[in-house]
Amino acid sequence: MKSIRILTAFALFTACILPATAQNRDKKGDAFEEGMRQAFADYQKGDHEAVTEKLRELLKLMEEKTVEKVAELLPKTIEYWQGGDLKRDDMALLGGGVSLSRTYTAAKREVTVKVVKDSPLAKQVIPLLGNPDLIALSGRKTHRISGQTAVMENDKKLQMAIDGRILLEITAAQEATEKDIIAIARKLDLAELAKMK
Repeated sequence: MKSIRILTAFALFTACILPATAQNRDKKGDAFEEGMRQAFADYQKGDHEAVTEKLRELLKLMEEKTVEKVAELLPKTIEYWQGGDLKRDDMALLGGGVSLSRTYTAAKREVTVKVVKDSPLAKQVIPLLGNPDLIALSGRKTHRISGQTAVMENDKKLQMAIDGRILLEITAAQEATEKDIIAIARKLDLAELAKMK
């Protein structure tokens, strides 16, 4: 019930600002705007079930836009590393969010880069990665990458909190080493990743 109230309030708020936004455009609003208008129309009719369903569709649409952005930030190749297909994990059982990864290989080495966004689980981990006292207490090794602190969980896994919102994990497998992890991390555009909303 609480989630429905939140969603309908969101629909009401957005529907109030969308008309003004649409007036500044030469064409009709995009799929998201049209969906919000439909959700608001259903809300006015008192059809809360339809509102909830429409907003779920819109959340999926927003997630797809995130997928597209992450795909750009995890290129098919990083120097001599060849990337596989972009993999998307189902986060529904973990409270939602988006988790995307690409595995890179070079000879007998394998490194996987994962980006997790809008995840309740990740939000529990991120503050720990930004706390230097806890990191020092745990004795974990750190590296400085693109001006940000990267924390090694062990010699095969690195974690970073990007903009306090996005969790970046890089793991090594087979004959890949910590050195490989760091090398790939330094090639990622973390500044662009931080801009991702």
